[in-house]
Parts: sequence; structure tokens; C-alpha cells
Amino acid sequence: MASLTSQSRPDEVRRSVHQTLVHHFIDWGMVRAQIVKRTGLARQETHIARDQHSFLINLKGGARFGEDFVEGRSIGFTPRRPGSIVFVPAHREWTGWDEGDAIGSYLFVSIDTTFINQCIDSRHLVGLKPAIGFRDVMIEYSLQRIATELNNPDPISVSMAKSQAVQLFVQLLRLNGVGLEPVKGGLSPHNLKRINAMIESRPANPPSVDELIRESGVSRRHFFRAFKQSTGKTPHSYVLRHQLKFAVNLLRATDLSATEIALECGFSSSSHFTIAFKQAFGAAPSQFRKGWRC
Repeated sequence: MASLTSQSRPDEVRRSVHQTLVHHFIDWGMVRAQIVKRTGLARQETHIARDQHSFLINLKGGARFGEDFVEGRSIGFTPRRPGSIVFVPAHREWTGWDEGDAIGSYLFVSIDTTFINQCIDSRHLVGLKPAIGFRDVMIEYSLQRIATELNNPDPISVSMAKSQAVQLFVQLLRLNGVGLEPVKGGLSPHNLKRINAMIESRPANPPSVDELIRESGVSRRHFFRAFKQSTGKTPHSYVLRHQLKFAVNLLRATDLSATEIALECGFSSSSHFTIAFKQAFGAAPSQFRKGWRC
């Protein structure tokens, strides 16, 4: 990933060894986003130390090896594939380098601290730490939604970008348990992990609610209440989000048609897939794919 500093503008990114580096940028005020597309890149050097909170997500291409440092301390290196996420809180520093695929792209989102502090108790945000190269379907969903608004802006894109920014922090807090009371009556972490594993292992044949209930080992009545408390979603919407996440990966990484992707992701028809995708991302699958490849 290319270098970004607290003083950087999109056209001032410090460059590593590359042939082309192209930016697509939009500033909504409290939320700023840019997609960086590159080709011929051998080694990427990273330096992020900003006054805003920063998120990055690999959209295409991966990093296979390198080094990462937080506040100058080595934290090892986790290979980053498409969908890998980086979070760097405001006033924290991430530096490092990586080598991997020569062709790729990533989304960079910065969020104003004053805006987030107005939406979420700032005492909870103090405990958030840099996280490099993790995966989370809900955070990925929100970043993909911001990317869609960047590629297809309209007069209400700013509202969508702000709402997704808040969702990013809500999920970060839930993942870290920062300032939150344990969810009472929810599914146990073990059961939720088993359910996620089942959903992710069967993209073409998503498990039914009855299968999820059996996997959880709790009563049907308790399952629906506990699932909503643990995930904030109904089982159906939760499984659908996983299906759409898989579809996004296929749209970015393959040339499969919408019909083929619909089947690969467990949708009953291409029309059902298109409707669900447009409701989630604000663009049809073909428009979404075109946005990444233009």
C-alpha cells in the first residue's frame, strides 16, 4: 500500500517502485475516500500517521510478505488478500513495507474525529488500537458501501458515507468489547464461530435457519432472540450479507457473468441476485464491476 501521511493529499502520495499509480478521490467533509489503483508495483512502503481515523481495504491483489510496525514496534506481518482490512486510529502510526501482486487496488477512508465523537461516546474510542490485516464481514460491507458511493456519487452520497462511517466504529467496538457490557442472552462465542464457519464454507448452498439452529444447539425460540442480540441481524439478513460478500469478491477477481455468480453464491436466480445486490450496494453487479475496472 502506498504511503499516506497526515499532510498528504491524494496527488501527493509518496511513491514506491511502480509504473502507474492512479487515484479516484472524493471528500464528503467528515468522511474522505480514495481508491488507489496500481500496476507494475514491486515493493510498497507504507506510512500512515494522521489526525483522522483511517481504514484501508485491499480490493484487488495481495501482499505476501513484508514488515509492519506500530509506533515503531514490530508487530510481525500477516499476508493480506482482497478483503483484508487495516484500521489506524487518529494520532497513531503505522509504517512498513510489503511485496506481492504487481496489479492491484485498495480503498482508503479517513474519518474526522470530531464527527465520530459526536456520534459515539469518545470514552469508548480511546481503547481502540491499530489492527493490521484482519477480516470482518460487517466492516468490509460498510467499506464496500462507501466505495460504491465513491464510484457512483449522487446528492445523498454524503449521508450514506456518514452512516457507514458510524457503522464501522460500532462494529469495531463490538469486535473489541471496548466500553461495552457483555451481551446477555446472546449466542456464545463458540456457537457464533461455528455458525460463521458453516456459512462461509457453503457459499453456493447457504445453510437454512433450521441448520443454523441445529448447529447452535439451542432451542428455536432462544436462537432467534440470541442471534439478533449477538449480530444485530436476523439469520436471513446475516446469511445474505455473507453471500453478497462472496459475490463482491467474484465480481472483482473473475469474469464470471452475473448468472454464474448468482449460482456460485447460492441465489435462486440472477434477477434475485441483482435485486439483493443493488439494495445493498446501490448499484447493479455490472455497474459495480465496471467501477473497479475503469
